[in-house]
Amino acid sequence: MDYLDVDDRLFDIGRALGCRVRLALLRTLAAGEASVGELVARTGSTQPNVSNHLATLRDAGLVAADRDGRVMRYRLSSASVGDLVRALDAAAGDARSSGA
Repeated sequence: MDYLDVDDRLFDIGRALGCRVRLALLRTLAAGEASVGELVARTGSTQPNVSNHLATLRDAGLVAADRDGRVMRYRLSSASVGDLVRALDAAAGDARSSGA
């Protein structure tokens, strides 16, 4: 196992998680796949902003996309990413309830 590769991947994931818009996109996609237009409506961000953030999430391996006609449908890339999003939600709830 090449630890530098693992460290680089973890760094990319950590960087991708370090933005409120990207976290909102991940939480939205945890509920199910969506197009850019649907993500714009759900997050309140602009279309160019959402597209740029989705590219970062794709580069980090957290989000995947499939073409449905002329529309790209985005989804979490794996069940593990869904587990990560749920774990982050739980950790945020734990921190809130402990007063941290």
